[in-house]
This record gives sequence, C-alpha cells and structure tokens, in this order.
Amino acid sequence: MADLLSKPYLTISLTDVCNLRCVYCPPAGENYHTPTTMMNPEQACAILDTAVALGVHKVRFTGGEPLLYPHLATVMRHAATCNLEVHINTNGLLLAQNLAWLKTIPNLFVKVSLDAHTNAAMRRIAGAGQAKRVIEGLRQAAVTGIVQRVNFVLTQLNVDEVPGILALCRELGIGLKIFDMFPVPETAVLWQTLYAPIEAINLDGEPAPPYAYTRQYGTPTRELIVDGVHVRIKNCQDGTRYHTVCQQCPFFPCPEGLYCLLVTPSLTVVPCRLGEHLYRHCHDFAELRQAIAQAIQLYQESYFANLFHETHQDFYAASLNHCPQAEFEGVRC
Repeated sequence: MADLLSKPYLTISLTDVCNLRCVYCPPAGENYHTPTTMMNPEQACAILDTAVALGVHKVRFTGGEPLLYPHLATVMRHAATCNLEVHINTNGLLLAQNLAWLKTIPNLFVKVSLDAHTNAAMRRIAGAGQAKRVIEGLRQAAVTGIVQRVNFVLTQLNVDEVPGILALCRELGIGLKIFDMFPVPETAVLWQTLYAPIEAINLDGEPAPPYAYTRQYGTPTRELIVDGVHVRIKNCQDGTRYHTVCQQCPFFPCPEGLYCLLVTPSLTVVPCRLGEHLYRHCHDFAELRQAIAQAIQLYQESYFANLFHETHQDFYAASLNHCPQAEFEGVRC
C-alpha cells in the first residue's frame, strides 16, 4: 500500500466535448486549461507509458464526457496492458451502449456522476432531464461489477435528491461520493448562490476506515457507512494540501490544492487546476516526463492546512479579477 501511495494518480483529460451542461461545471469540464480540445490516441498511450515509467499506478480518464472520445477503447486497453488501475468518470448517458467492451477492461473502476434521481431535478442541474436513462445504464453496469460508485455534487438545487440517490446505491450495491460544489473562477458568482454545505444533508452513519489516498493527497475525506452504503464525503471546508510555491498563486489558499495531477490534450501538465504558474506546456515527451516528475515531487513535498474556510471571500474577489465575466453562465476565461 505504501508503494501504491508513493505517487499521486494521473488524470488524463481526453476531450472537452460533453452531452450535458451542469451548472457547477466550467466550460469544457476538466479540459478548460487548454486550447486543444481532443487528445490524439497515440499521444494518450505515450503519456500512459511515461507515467508508468515514473512509478504511477493509477490513471483516471475524464473530459468533457470521456465516452464521447472516439478512441477511448484503444486508450483504455493500452492502460490495462500497462497494469494500471483504470478509472473513468462518466455522466452515464452512454454507459449502457458501451458496456460490452467496458466490461472487458481489466482492473476497471467506473464512477458515474449523477446529481439527481428524478428527471426534473436533473434538468435543473444538467440541462437535460435524463436521470432515468442514466439509472438504467447504472443498473446494467452494476450487474457486471465494474461500477464503483456514484459521484454526487451537492448544491442548493439537489439537497432533497440525496435520499433517492442513497437508496439507489443501496439497491445496486455500490458506493456514493458526495462533494460540495468546488468553486473555480468561471463559476465563482454561481458558487455564491448555489453552494450548499455538507451539513445540509445531515447523514447519520457509522464511521468507516479512512481512505488512505486522501490522507496523503488533497482533501481528507470523511468515510461513513449509511444504511449499508459506503459514503465518502469530500468537503472543501476540510482543508487540503499545499506546497510553498502555492503561495505565489492569486487564488491561494484555494479549496482544491494538490489533489489531481492532470495532463491535457495540449500536453500541458497541470499539478493544480487553479495554479497557472505551475502549468508546464510541453513540446515533446522528454519535456513531459520531466514535467510529470517535477509535479510528483510537488505532491510528495506538500503539507496540509485548513485555510479556505476563512478566506473564501478572498478567493471570490480573486476569481472576478481573473475572470470578470464569470457571472455570465457558460463563459470561458
């Protein structure tokens, strides 16, 4: 276990295309750092090889919506041949029609983002009332054992949806991760009105063993067993991990910190989504290897602090300064 945690996991953002428009998500999702919108599959496989050579054990594919990426099967099969633990975050709309090949990928963990169990609530949050379609795909996938959990972002729009989602997870025998809304500059104004604290859902459960990864990287999660469901709670008010170089960032102290090491389609290594001074725009794979190695070192040298809950108004001001059009939905700054 110590060896598995010696490196942060790698996130590869494959495409900025998505078939939903969730109110809390910046344009292009986790791909908003780059002008290149879709990753070349040969490039993605080479990134995987580079990460494995540096000792990375886990990769997470995201977007946009990764199931819209036309080369996903090829890239995920390559990840499996590298003996990586393979994770994919999907909104689930295309899960059922991709299930035949997904279930052939070894060591695969599927996480489905679902913020509502009713069509009406999903329409408010994601612009499309297709919760029932996602749930049907979840049911089919859960039978195969590849679905690890549902990811649920808590906002003022869906506090009352938690019991239904919890009941669904219990029925399917899968876990549930609840996030409070993570602010980025593009959604800073919306965050002021949509944010709902974790305490708003009042979950009662038995404590579960701590999650080892978040004790070492990012925000420490709360682990509970609620009505037989393993519930993981990530709360941006619970602190995170920083490096001394983070203090040069206008958003310091941000709520995310060093949690998710990301590579984008433009071969940009992103140690922190908000810390643009840490981005490394690489021209070749020699530069990429060096940039990933340096980012890993930042993670290994990080320290924990709980600062954001005292300074979120400063973060809001910095966001508007960085992205003055943030109050307009759908802006890309």
